[in-house]
Amino acid sequence: MYIETMQPVFIMMVIVVIGIFVFSTVFQRYHSAGEGTDIRNYNEYGEPVKSLYTSRYLFSFHKDIDVTDENDNVVYHSYSKLFSFTNETTITDREDRVVATIEKKLFSLHSIHYIDVVGGKSFELSKELFRILNMKFTIDELGWTLQGDFTNLNFVLYNNQERVIAVVGQKLLSMRDKYCIDLYDVNEEATVVAIVITLENMLMARRNASSSSSSHSHSNNT
Repeated sequence: MYIETMQPVFIMMVIVVIGIFVFSTVFQRYHSAGEGTDIRNYNEYGEPVKSLYTSRYLFSFHKDIDVTDENDNVVYHSYSKLFSFTNETTITDREDRVVATIEKKLFSLHSIHYIDVVGGKSFELSKELFRILNMKFTIDELGWTLQGDFTNLNFVLYNNQERVIAVVGQKLLSMRDKYCIDLYDVNEEATVVAIVITLENMLMARRNASSSSSSHSHSNNT
């Protein structure tokens, strides 16, 4: 009787494992420092000029994120103000110079974030990116296009001439959110890093809001 009861559970576990494997095979383009470029990235876009890796601090009131190079050197760091209605985030380089700032628009239904990159680029991103089945999004101010799976941040970034700027891949099954950025246009490095960090923070906020909503709903039902 016990064995018969466990069979459906075992089958479900196998299905979940297979599902995760299929998902990682189809969508994930992450590779760790020191590993070769993802084979699909290489076949489709060639060898990137360089790769960067983001890693969120596990416990941080300031939402700290390190961006490292292939030798594990920190090249960018982002942190958010602890008490800020606009969720102000600053990105600095290895010399502690500010390279970009990010602020959330107050009283916005679409959770609009303004990004200012030192050097003149200013643009905005909104939660419209995360709509179900939305696989393409255009940053109007830049003329750039993001294409892929935004809910897990596995996407390709194209410029206004449809040339690849970067490919972003998330690491699955990690306690900390980790992403790989394969850069094909290093002139846009700071802008790409600002985009990825903004999307990371937006995605984390969505997860926290969803978790809080679920907890509140559960408490009301008990």
